[in-house]
Amino acid sequence: MKSPLIKQDDFWEVEYVNKVIIYKTINELKRYVKGEVVESLVEHYYKSDQLLQKNEPIKQGVLSHQKLIQHIYFVYFDQMSAVNNVRNIAGDLARQARKAKQFKLIVTGAHPLKADTVQQWCEGFYLGDYEYKGYQSEKRPARKAFNLVLDVPKQTDISAAIKRGFVVAKSQNMARDLANTPANYLTPKEFMTMTKKRFSKTGVSIKVYDKKSAKKKGMGAFLAVSQGSSQEPYLLELTLNQSKEAPIVMVGKGVTFDTGGISIKPSHSMSCMKGDMGGAAAVCATMSALEELKVKKHVKALIPLVENMPSANAYKPGDVITAMNKKTIEVINTDAEGRLILADALCLATTFKPKLIIDIATLTGACSVALGNVASAVLGSPQNVVDTILSKQDDVGERLWQLPLYDEYLDYLKSSVADFTNCAENRLAGTSTAAIFLKQFVGESSWVHIDIASTMENKSTKGYQVKGMNGSGTRTLIQAILTTS
Repeated sequence: MKSPLIKQDDFWEVEYVNKVIIYKTINELKRYVKGEVVESLVEHYYKSDQLLQKNEPIKQGVLSHQKLIQHIYFVYFDQMSAVNNVRNIAGDLARQARKAKQFKLIVTGAHPLKADTVQQWCEGFYLGDYEYKGYQSEKRPARKAFNLVLDVPKQTDISAAIKRGFVVAKSQNMARDLANTPANYLTPKEFMTMTKKRFSKTGVSIKVYDKKSAKKKGMGAFLAVSQGSSQEPYLLELTLNQSKEAPIVMVGKGVTFDTGGISIKPSHSMSCMKGDMGGAAAVCATMSALEELKVKKHVKALIPLVENMPSANAYKPGDVITAMNKKTIEVINTDAEGRLILADALCLATTFKPKLIIDIATLTGACSVALGNVASAVLGSPQNVVDTILSKQDDVGERLWQLPLYDEYLDYLKSSVADFTNCAENRLAGTSTAAIFLKQFVGESSWVHIDIASTMENKSTKGYQVKGMNGSGTRTLIQAILTTS
């Protein structure tokens, strides 16, 4: 059956209007469009059983009033698929707006839009419009302004939702920028400099541990990873709202480039390793969002920054190193370096007597093997804090999947010369064995580990996901901080 409405290809030459209609039931949608030009279109899609499809919105071109071109998007709102449908359509439309001479978007609902939907639209627009500026010699044209109209009840105060949406998206784009930056431009020192600049006139304080102060603290694992590089290591301690209240502490892996060290990676596995500081980027961006949203909670962020390089000074397989908590570690593979720098950062986190520690890292290739590129792994203890993180994923739109943290996995890390090894000699349960290793450094603290290796990079552009480093985990961290009491 053909569509009853007229299509026109050359729509960029006239005023271009996009209208998005969000609905929860077919009857609700039919009532909303009754008497409108799209009523027959809704009936057409209803008869062809397309209006309850969950994976993709329905898009249709419409010609009316001679010079007004509309694209009508019908969005069926259904939990996770619907949440990301909102962001995805907004992201696609943001990129369309770059091309149009005139562009107007009307977002409405067969039922009134709520604040959380408004926030998702704002996030999707800002995330979908992202482009890494990079270092190309030719400057790109400036963005054009366009109108965004959100149809909400008059009594609804959406200003907070709009602000939060744009702040959250801007922060994820900050994480994207950091992770997309080539490693010769974003060294550990440059990351430190950029972080200081971002928070220089804010209420966020920064303490820097250099090689000397890290050695004084006994951070042998952190320092071992860095010793093969000519770039100095730094560990940043960021504090928001210092108080006697027990803090929430975030820890983000910051390997600004990872060759694998002496256990060197194959070349095809190395080109994206400028993004091996994705955890650090997400943590830094989250602090930026919390500061801008004027969150009143006591929050700390620990960001260990190193390069992992092979050289005559590099740490080696077979070495035994000592972490800040005096635990000894036999190095089996120097490419299992992220967990070593996190180990000392986690030890430092416990000294603050935190109510919760959340670490985030591009930690294991095994995470991608287990989950593909559609979800990040989450592990931790006790279970109730993991459940809290998992319960927010539908709202956040970042998928998480819990992997097991069985005590038996520690047997995979047995060593005859140290307390344990830095990785298993077999390839079994790689994400879980990495997490059980990290658990040895959090003491009795409540702790959640998020492995974003699987979601660190987008291979193509679609919806609000843009090709390149993803800024993965930023929205999850922001939501976790906001909802932790």
